[in-house]
Amino acid sequence: MGALSPETAAALRRVTVDDIRDWYARASTLELFTRSLGQRRVSNEHLEQNIGLPLHLRVVIQGLAAETDGVVPSAALDSIPFYSLCRGLLLPLEGLHPDKVAHVFGLKVDPSPDTKGREELLTTFVAKEVGLSLEQKLACLLGDPFMGNPSSFRRDSLMRLLQSMQLTSRRRLLDRLTQVGDVAVLFAENRKALRVDPPLTSLEVLETLRFFPPLARSLKFDVLRELLGRCGKLEAFFLAKLILRKAGFGFDYQGALIARILAEHFKAPAEQVNHAIALTDPFKVARILAAEGAEGLRRIQLQPLVPVRPALASSTTDEIKKFPVWVERKYDGIRLMLHKSTDERGSILCGGYTRGRRDWLELVPGLDLTLKTVPAHNAIIDGELYGTVLDLEGARPASVYEVYATMQGEKGIGVNLRYAAFDLLYLNGQDLTRLPLSERRKRLSALLAPLAAMTLPIPLTVVEGQLAKTKDDVNRLYHHFRSQGYEGVITKDLDGPYLLAARDPAWAKRKPVVTLDLALLGAVLAVTTKERAGMFGSYVIGARQPDGSFADVGDVAGVDRARDMQIQQEIMREGLITGRRIERQSSSGVRPGFELRPHIVVTVKFEGIAKDFTTGELSLRDPKLVQIRTDKNAFETDEVGALEELYLRQRVG
Repeated sequence: MGALSPETAAALRRVTVDDIRDWYARASTLELFTRSLGQRRVSNEHLEQNIGLPLHLRVVIQGLAAETDGVVPSAALDSIPFYSLCRGLLLPLEGLHPDKVAHVFGLKVDPSPDTKGREELLTTFVAKEVGLSLEQKLACLLGDPFMGNPSSFRRDSLMRLLQSMQLTSRRRLLDRLTQVGDVAVLFAENRKALRVDPPLTSLEVLETLRFFPPLARSLKFDVLRELLGRCGKLEAFFLAKLILRKAGFGFDYQGALIARILAEHFKAPAEQVNHAIALTDPFKVARILAAEGAEGLRRIQLQPLVPVRPALASSTTDEIKKFPVWVERKYDGIRLMLHKSTDERGSILCGGYTRGRRDWLELVPGLDLTLKTVPAHNAIIDGELYGTVLDLEGARPASVYEVYATMQGEKGIGVNLRYAAFDLLYLNGQDLTRLPLSERRKRLSALLAPLAAMTLPIPLTVVEGQLAKTKDDVNRLYHHFRSQGYEGVITKDLDGPYLLAARDPAWAKRKPVVTLDLALLGAVLAVTTKERAGMFGSYVIGARQPDGSFADVGDVAGVDRARDMQIQQEIMREGLITGRRIERQSSSGVRPGFELRPHIVVTVKFEGIAKDFTTGELSLRDPKLVQIRTDKNAFETDEVGALEELYLRQRVG
């Protein structure tokens, strides 16, 4: 080829790396820039080494280009460093003890903020300009960078990733995990420095994880391997937390707080925002508010097969101020919301959702067939799955533990499962939640009346009750239902609406407090040599205080090996060990253990309440663990007030 003419040479210029990067940002399709002569696609290594385009940024640019018709602004990923987000927000909310923070990260920090401090931190973060959208800020607070989409990447996958990076055996990693108690700590230990340069931006990480779910499995490993290589210790720790959705900090159970933040931000009615969040999730609500304002929330409707959190009682019957009230039987069972959906061709789908919005329909054989017989095209019924047992003394209501055991397939218990319906939220296209309870019960009774004469796999009936005009009436009905073997009563305002995902101030309950649902605050190492003993010999238990913190009320022992293993697995899976070591007095001397973040809820039975007259602190006498409550979270444990009431009754006989 001959020499170029001066005119041609003047028209040409040297293509730089910056030019190619800019083309990536402005290209209408990235396919042109990821192909090359002689091979189908340019390798990730070539893009990284010669163009300076890391794999995670390639994923983000491709995702953003698909969303914006190829126009990706050069400042699309400008935000505060991910390290700053971890240090200033995620670390204070995580609840780690300063000793563990110092040990794992080499940082000196103040103790974690209390409940009020956490809310102030949340409010400040939402209001502050840090380069993140409100939706992205919610992703940080709720620990869900996938914004409702499944990540399909579990702890075992992270373990395999670390195994490949450290060139170590799975057994050695598992041994180390047993010692540290949290896979996120293994991620931190994988990195040598606290932070690295150049720093990742928060948007780089959040957007990478947002586009992460649909990637091919092998590409997911490559992306995370490359992203982890750009993290310091603190960033790697919270990267693992976000991938596993373990950085929620409890705000997902404080819908009213999130609703208030969104309402203030968009100048929308807080009640309307709260109702919309109860029907869907904060991400969708934030998107609609940003695009359409409060008017757009009208499109969020209650519908079958979309699980919602139920209404809960908020007080005891001693606090009732308005009469008359409706008093109905309270079962010792499992709360399930039944959904039935029928399309125009007559195809029926059903669901049975727990308080945590998990579908347990398949765990109750026959419930699907029972629900399909309900004479409605579409319906949402709230109620309780309970059971009856026939023993030597006759028929009696089963305990919740016997119901659980039956669902899990344990034989020899002989529990006949039943379903007691007490509310109707939706019927044939109509949302009934704003109707008074009296009208909802009337429609529920009419709906289920045809089933009374039918033999069903799981009998379905309406909860019985009566109107009470005075506290004496409430007391009389309580003793009536207790004499039948049931747990107690629930009282409700017949004029009240159904408050989704909220504690209704008009709902009150009364039951004999022979057990308490408490949170595990610590795990004490076992010192016995018995063959069936577990790793932990006992656990520190705590009751919830009005400010959201937890009060130590004693140690529960008598945990068998099977349940101890179940608790251990949950501790490891959720990363509950804070890093603070504890010591507990026992008859054999001081025993060491580990502090736990409040997460696991257990039902405890005990013989009485003891009071330390020096400190005024209450504790349980001879507590025994009865059941691990997988259907409850730490924010639903019994309060210290329940112990104070028990102690007072104990004193006065």
